[in-house]
Amino acid sequence: MKKIKIKDIVLTALLTALYLIFYTISGGITFIIGPFGHAISPGICGFLSGAIILFISRKVGKFGQFTVLTAIIMVVFSLMGAGYLPWLITCMTTALIADIIASRSNKTPVIFVALASGIMHVGQAWGTIVPSWFFMESYRETWIKKGQTPESMDAMLKYTQGTMGIISTFIVFALAFVGVWLGYLILRKHFKEGKYKVKENE
Repeated sequence: MKKIKIKDIVLTALLTALYLIFYTISGGITFIIGPFGHAISPGICGFLSGAIILFISRKVGKFGQFTVLTAIIMVVFSLMGAGYLPWLITCMTTALIADIIASRSNKTPVIFVALASGIMHVGQAWGTIVPSWFFMESYRETWIKKGQTPESMDAMLKYTQGTMGIISTFIVFALAFVGVWLGYLILRKHFKEGKYKVKENE
């Protein structure tokens, strides 16, 4: 397993910037769908950005790639005033798991990259689902203080509490998982994966 280098971090940062564009697009889709869309918005982002996740796995392909991507996202949102400790914990933990699953080389089978993406985006969703399960009142109060209305928080909590939280989790995972396969269909000719011509990292 090769160590991530400065040039890999720079490339990951550039691709993260592109990822954040899709994150913004998913936010627009979420607005149209409503509160349920907010609950599954990480899955929508994962579906749209599957090609980026696969591209990172093929062009970087080193342990830490998904942790770096997630850390940059956390910094960006913290600077925007949207930082939240439970969200940071769930995101960074699942990003590390994603690295363990799919960051050993740039020839990782697509199914493992898809699995890693699913888990990583579930971590983003759990930033709202887990607090809804275990400390809903303090979670609600925190985000009302950050500018959310009580009405919007109550509407969103409807889709993250209890059974709905479990359903939202599965939907997020499925969307992100499928997104990587869609990315594979888009990029396979570029990487010539059908002929096993992806070159190993130096």
